[in-house]
Amino acid sequence: MKYDLEKKDGGIYVVTAEIDYNEWQEYLNSAYDKNKGKFNVPGFRKGHAPRNVIESQYGEGVFINDALDAFYYKVYTEVLREHEEIKPIEAPKLDIKKMDKTGMTIELSIPCLPDFELAPYKGLTFTKQKVEVTDAQIQEEIDKALLRSSRLVETNKPVKVDDYVNLDFDGYIDGKQFDGGKAENYQLKVGSHTFIDTFEDQLIGLNIGDKKDVVVTFPADYHEKSLAGKPATFKVEIKNIRERVMPEFNEEFVSNSTEFETVDAYKQSIKERLTKEAENRAEIELDNDILDKIIDDTNFVAPDSMVEDEYNRQYNGMLAQMQYQGIKFEDYAKYIGKTEEEFKHEIKLASSRNVKARVVLEKLLRDEKIDITEEEIDKKMEEIAKGAGKPYEEFKKQVNNDLVNRVANELLMSKLIDFLHKNNTIK
Repeated sequence: MKYDLEKKDGGIYVVTAEIDYNEWQEYLNSAYDKNKGKFNVPGFRKGHAPRNVIESQYGEGVFINDALDAFYYKVYTEVLREHEEIKPIEAPKLDIKKMDKTGMTIELSIPCLPDFELAPYKGLTFTKQKVEVTDAQIQEEIDKALLRSSRLVETNKPVKVDDYVNLDFDGYIDGKQFDGGKAENYQLKVGSHTFIDTFEDQLIGLNIGDKKDVVVTFPADYHEKSLAGKPATFKVEIKNIRERVMPEFNEEFVSNSTEFETVDAYKQSIKERLTKEAENRAEIELDNDILDKIIDDTNFVAPDSMVEDEYNRQYNGMLAQMQYQGIKFEDYAKYIGKTEEEFKHEIKLASSRNVKARVVLEKLLRDEKIDITEEEIDKKMEEIAKGAGKPYEEFKKQVNNDLVNRVANELLMSKLIDFLHKNNTIK
């Protein structure tokens, strides 16, 4: 095997590797030896059919992928071993330049850290957000607890905001009924703005059994074009009214609904929880401020090829998720108030930022020789297994590479953050 190496702009190394026909046949034979036991060929015991017989039955290319993988791996590992300056940040792209009876030629494009200088990342000063939990925040949590324990009860009082009404309605435009404008025993929370215009406001003050013509106008941008901008009359009858009854907040409520016995103890627990949550948010915001400062101040332009790969990953992932949910890309873009091109441009900008962030942080990790060990990963995995209530040996059998990589990245980022905290001033 022989190869040529060329460094291109943007930190891309291009390797062109070539082997002759005999060498390529050796790779194919190795692939045959590795896989021949998988094929059933009439007249031969399993695993004993000659390569040419298997190829004649299953196609000439039956062993090519495995042979190509082996050739690719051989080239890649040899190049990395012989050229320490090559530090990949992504898997290479493989391009087959030639594959015929004279041999095989492949090209590997290896994305590496381009040459650039990091912005200063030591001796800086950052401010951590001050954590303060107010009485209003505590009361908001109490109100949520009271709401969870509240009841809806029937009432003979007139309809008011936040009541739940059961009603019949029948809609008319220009004196004619329209599709989708009629319902019976419909449950509506007054003030929820579920219905258009002032529909719900006009129900306030009505009693059970009351009938009323509710006059509204459909919005000009209403999704059903035949109704958009048109005035409509709904003949409404109130069938039932329910109001929400809230419990009283006192010692009895606390002891019956929580693990605490007194109001003061319950309020103190809320304050401690909110304080911890606020401190976590403040810590995350501080870490983001530090990383953003380094990334934004570093003079580095992400290579177009890497941005394009990231864009395709993001766009295709988003597209697949939308298709799974039955949503069209153009409809989603319109829903968030953007054209398709505007939305795609935003994805492109985010992709460029993601690539820059990844490359800058990768260089920082390498420059400072911040790394993690297998032992550290194992220890974290044991903690996860323990949290899941499973023996570690059993848990390891079920673990996939995605989880291992995610744990490794989290540990690596944790070490990086610790390093940056120690080498900068936090106020």
